[in-house]
Amino acid sequence: MIKNVVFDMGNVLINYKPEAFIQSFTSNEKHQQMLLNEIFYSDLWQRYDRGTISKNEIIKKASTNLPEALHSSVSEIMDTWYEKMTPISEMETILEHLKENEYQLFLFSNVSQDFKYIKHIVPGLNYFDGLFISSDWKSLKPEEELYQNFFDHFDLLPSECFFIDDLEANIKAAATFGMNGHVFDGDISKLKNHFYKSNIYI
Repeated sequence: MIKNVVFDMGNVLINYKPEAFIQSFTSNEKHQQMLLNEIFYSDLWQRYDRGTISKNEIIKKASTNLPEALHSSVSEIMDTWYEKMTPISEMETILEHLKENEYQLFLFSNVSQDFKYIKHIVPGLNYFDGLFISSDWKSLKPEEELYQNFFDHFDLLPSECFFIDDLEANIKAAATFGMNGHVFDGDISKLKNHFYKSNIYI
């Protein structure tokens, strides 16, 4: 029986679209791609979500591979990257209904310590029983260590949990522990149908 529903954050609860955000810094498509490659698509961003590199270190390292004209953009991006994210508003109703039906709700996200600036954007945050972010634990989904720490920290049985994430690799990793899940592609009706098939009542 499912007792706990676990949610990723980016592109599940809030819209995370760096490709759109980056356009506000330059109309030059080549420069847009360079900024994406050196910041959001880079190992530096993975390390930021892991909590093993600082914002200032990213600014310094990313800038070394970019033309000087883009250096100021790097600093501004790192200061504001989360400001234009928006909630996936339909999720608040789902969270509310799950809570009314006495499921425990958990956030399980790869995110840096900038999470403190993002929390207010997350719909229905007050419904959650626990928040678990990668940078607190120095590891990332889909690494086995992070899943085990998540289950241990909240004393959860994986078989009693259902996980919603936008990345198939993260759902597959959860399945190795016995936690079933749904790869969310933005289609709320598909999610509700999977809930129904899994005997999760909303």
